[in-house]
Amino acid sequence: MIEKRSVSKISKSWLDRGRRHFESMPILIWLNALTVILLGILSIYAKIKSKGDRIDSLFTDPFSSSYYYYGWLTGISEILWVSAIVICFFSALLLPKRNRSFRIFLLGSGLVMLLLFFDDRFRITLLLCAFFGTCKVVKLGVYTVYGLLLISYAFTFRHTIRLTPYTPMLVAFFLFGFSSAIDIAPIGGRGVRAMLEDGTKLIGLIDLTIYFWWICQQEIKKNIAQK
Repeated sequence: MIEKRSVSKISKSWLDRGRRHFESMPILIWLNALTVILLGILSIYAKIKSKGDRIDSLFTDPFSSSYYYYGWLTGISEILWVSAIVICFFSALLLPKRNRSFRIFLLGSGLVMLLLFFDDRFRITLLLCAFFGTCKVVKLGVYTVYGLLLISYAFTFRHTIRLTPYTPMLVAFFLFGFSSAIDIAPIGGRGVRAMLEDGTKLIGLIDLTIYFWWICQQEIKKNIAQK
């Protein structure tokens, strides 16, 4: 009974902390809600009209077809990747040297996201699949390496991360992991698969970008106030 109460208190504490983190960034709540509603409407439309291929095309390469709507959501995802990376690198260079630990954290975050962006943009994993000819094994190996990299990243910067409203980052990492699992899982239906794989990744990128934008903004404001 004591153990159950202890687990319940810990769970409640985590939920309260996560709620406070999201409430500190109201724009994140609105963007998440709007994105989920948009993806939900698109999914319902595709289901009713039997146009799952149209949903899939929103996440394809923007230059793979002459149709205007091809790759729209892929383009948005790439903009979010680049925005988060630029925010980290620019803020790290802008902050004074006395913020050494935070600057190193931003540089490390930017490098990790840059690696993930290169894989996403240039389809490195798919190229490895084509080279080795065993796509499922290659994807499993690559995603395992990325998972270990993110765990190492979180462990290395755990002290700095704890000082920030880190819940959106944890949600983003979870959604990236979920997206990778869907990529490996044998799920049929082009529209459903696109929403589960690329839709969740899009929401994760929104959370990650707003998280870094917010913490960098707060850190810069704090340094300006100290002058």
